[in-house]
Amino acid sequence: MKCSSITAAVLLAVPLWEGSTGLALASAREVRMFDTPPSVEELQQDLAPHRSRSIEIPGVASPAPAAVNDSRQPAAQVTDAPAKPVAQEKPVTVGFHIQFAFNSVQILAESRPFLDQLGKVMQAEPKLSVAIEGHTDAKGGDAYNMTLSKRRAESVKAYLVRTWSLDPNRMTVEGKGKSEPLVADPFAAENRRVQFRPLSAGESS
Repeated sequence: MKCSSITAAVLLAVPLWEGSTGLALASAREVRMFDTPPSVEELQQDLAPHRSRSIEIPGVASPAPAAVNDSRQPAAQVTDAPAKPVAQEKPVTVGFHIQFAFNSVQILAESRPFLDQLGKVMQAEPKLSVAIEGHTDAKGGDAYNMTLSKRRAESVKAYLVRTWSLDPNRMTVEGKGKSEPLVADPFAAENRRVQFRPLSAGESS
């Protein structure tokens, strides 16, 4: 499996760790973490699912040709039935364990393929806007981690704009610091990640 899904129901059921300072496990929504670079199709399905354009109209009969001079053949009737609604899939947040140089915002080469796949999706989906969320583990102080996570999110945005010629207005940046760990151990490497949350039409981008 390329990815693992972690839901709020599972995460919030885990108690806070001993000595915590009000931190709670992420997240208020589902987060799908990818351990290897996903395909464009996988990211599109998660970030920008499309409703099927095919419309099934049951109960519609084609009119039969009328018989000439035969009053016993009634005209065929056509019954118009309403189109069956097609459910719209809900976008989900995706996450990558983006690697940075130590105490730096420099994106390491092994993490760029993840971002390149996202860049391709955003080029293919011009209406897609995302919030880029930086997350750290619990090493270091609150203010330090909050600042570092935001700077790293900004570095990811700059990479996408520079490499894939994306409109910067399609991306917002948020630093979460260590406030939303993904797993119960606050110092675990899994908590160091960058998440991409699709923005709804009403959200500022």
